[in-house]
Amino acid sequence: MRTNDTTDPLTQRLRQLALTSPALASTARMYETALPLLRDADLDVALIHFTPPQIHKKLQQGIPLLMDVDLDIDVASARELMLKLADALAGSGKKSAGFPFRLPWTRPAADDRVEVLKIKTAVEENTLDAGYLLSLLAAGAHDAVSAAAAERGLDASLVLALARNTLKPALRTWCRQLLPLANDVEWQSDLCFVCGAPAVLAELQGNDQARHLRCGMCGSDWQVRRLQCVHCGNEDHRTQQTFMKEGEEDRMRVEACDNCRGYIKVIASFSPTPFEELAVADLETLHLDHAAQSLGYSRQSASPSRTVPAFHDSAD
Repeated sequence: MRTNDTTDPLTQRLRQLALTSPALASTARMYETALPLLRDADLDVALIHFTPPQIHKKLQQGIPLLMDVDLDIDVASARELMLKLADALAGSGKKSAGFPFRLPWTRPAADDRVEVLKIKTAVEENTLDAGYLLSLLAAGAHDAVSAAAAERGLDASLVLALARNTLKPALRTWCRQLLPLANDVEWQSDLCFVCGAPAVLAELQGNDQARHLRCGMCGSDWQVRRLQCVHCGNEDHRTQQTFMKEGEEDRMRVEACDNCRGYIKVIASFSPTPFEELAVADLETLHLDHAAQSLGYSRQSASPSRTVPAFHDSAD
């Protein structure tokens, strides 16, 4: 249910976005319905037992911490969260120009509300196994999630989006546990060092405007070198491009690379954006995605595959 607490920073930011960007108003309203569910969810996960030396060794080998690790979560609570998300989103109104959690630069289905209700029914009737979906997702097997949806006549991108967001609170819990143990290890990849997901955006933090990458799945934060492409490491300024919308030069921009044709959105943020607001920051900068892609650059969207299975029901 949509929160009525107008003092909530998340609510304030979304309502301001709806006012300043009418084209995103319907999507902002649906974010207002769904994001608090993720922020307040408790999926009862089992903590990961890593020692600092184990963490350092894994990261020095270039392996994200949760890759190839058995992950324990209460499947019943995860299934309940998925149903709540589907119910909240389906009940948030009519079809719109966008839909929460579907990759915002993909074309939405004709009526996402109908598609979400079909997914909800499939989960309720167990013809779509939420635990199985999350096990595939935890293993990075996105194609298998899409195939499972397609076999049941469901919208594959929405099934993937709902599964991804159902897993976020668990990933955030593991990130909070592991982040303090890894804060002195250098990590220069564009993939999250905790969960392996692609960085959703970069932030210029603090007085020195150090460049940090942020993970939209678990919320982790890691500093990277300022003058290189975050995707391929290219340091030749002649093949790096920066562009922004007039009037936004001090707040947000795109950094793109002619070497790999990748890009990253960059926002100025004195302090790290709270995890629950990263999806809003991504939505607020949607016009930068359109600008970059219109010039032939692409956004990193795939995580590395892991060994399957990597996910267990902690209730077993």
